[in-house]
Amino acid sequence: MISFKKEYNRLFLRYLRRSIEEYTMISPGDRVAVGLSGGKDSIFLLFALKLIQMTSIKDFEIIGINIDLGFNMDISPLKEFCSKNNIPLIIEETNIAEVVFNDRNEKKPCSLCSKLRKGALIRIAQKNNINKIALGHNSDDVIETLFMNVLKVGKLGTFHPNIYFKDKNINIIRPLIYMKEDVIEKLTNKYNLPVIKSSCPIDKKTTREDMKNLLHKLEKIYPHAQRNIITSLSNVDLKNLWKQKNN
Repeated sequence: MISFKKEYNRLFLRYLRRSIEEYTMISPGDRVAVGLSGGKDSIFLLFALKLIQMTSIKDFEIIGINIDLGFNMDISPLKEFCSKNNIPLIIEETNIAEVVFNDRNEKKPCSLCSKLRKGALIRIAQKNNINKIALGHNSDDVIETLFMNVLKVGKLGTFHPNIYFKDKNINIIRPLIYMKEDVIEKLTNKYNLPVIKSSCPIDKKTTREDMKNLLHKLEKIYPHAQRNIITSLSNVDLKNLWKQKNN
């Protein structure tokens, strides 16, 4: 069962509190669902939010949602973790894997899979009177998305830490935006959190993986690259950004 240790504040809780406070992610009375893929980021987020609930914002609920994509993953460690820590877990079986890889023969399977998975999360959240969905995107994910938009699409932008879908009456929040992926991996191992290996056939063979490698190369040259890129997203020099072209 999760118990609080003083070292958590020094190692990671301060980063979560910062993102939650700066972007008003969680308020008393919220019902917050954590999208649990089985990977390190989502289980770490669940662990950290449980600690936030124990130490600061006590009056909110945490629910786990696992969208079963159809890869036949063994999620029994995840079930056990949630049971031990009194966290309700909703498991929704889908045929997303079949749709993405068989029915559609999709050229951009990650994009379609993400869209279908997010749609399933929102549907289950609405059904269970949940008003916030927490996703485990870390600071590496933020920058990789920025790089993909700039280099592959020609668009300056990434995902927002807290976005409200008015038609669904649901916020999607990302409390791990100030935490690096390698730090999360070390902490997940340190605290023996249950991580389930991905069964996706294109895991680590995507454009996002290329962007991850690019970021690592940048950090070897500029050690503070990641921190400064994240800071730049809320320190925008609008005067010197180009105006939108007339069509």
